[in-house]
Amino acid sequence: MFGSWGVCFTYGTWFAIGGLSAVGQCYNNSTYIRKACQFLLSKQLRNGGWGESHLSSTTKAYTNLDGEKSHIVNTAWAMLALMKAGQSPLHKAAGLIMNMQLGNGDFPQEEMIGSFLKNGPLCYMAYRNIFPIWALGEYHRLVLCSD
Repeated sequence: MFGSWGVCFTYGTWFAIGGLSAVGQCYNNSTYIRKACQFLLSKQLRNGGWGESHLSSTTKAYTNLDGEKSHIVNTAWAMLALMKAGQSPLHKAAGLIMNMQLGNGDFPQEEMIGSFLKNGPLCYMAYRNIFPIWALGEYHRLVLCSD
């Protein structure tokens, strides 16, 4: 069903890239992965992050959060997708996530990042910590340690 669970194009693109890479496709040998990466990079905001609104699920068109602001979970999903594809222009996005971390190690709760039946935004409380930490771990392993 279109627009269920994670918000929406960023989440789906991450899973599509992950699935294609699991069967040996990568940026260099897959038109689909190249198009997916180009799509994600076209949605990257000036501050290095991504911020897709739950409204994308309803409109079926990528919709930024009000004020073109980044969302920590969208940024993590986009980073995970791009790293899985072998792309790593991600230093600014990683810096954004690190700068959003609170003094106690937590990350801020932001806009709803899930969607139920296209139009019911859901709050997955753990997402704000799971995905940024995962993205930073992969960034360290795949980008920083490979430089």
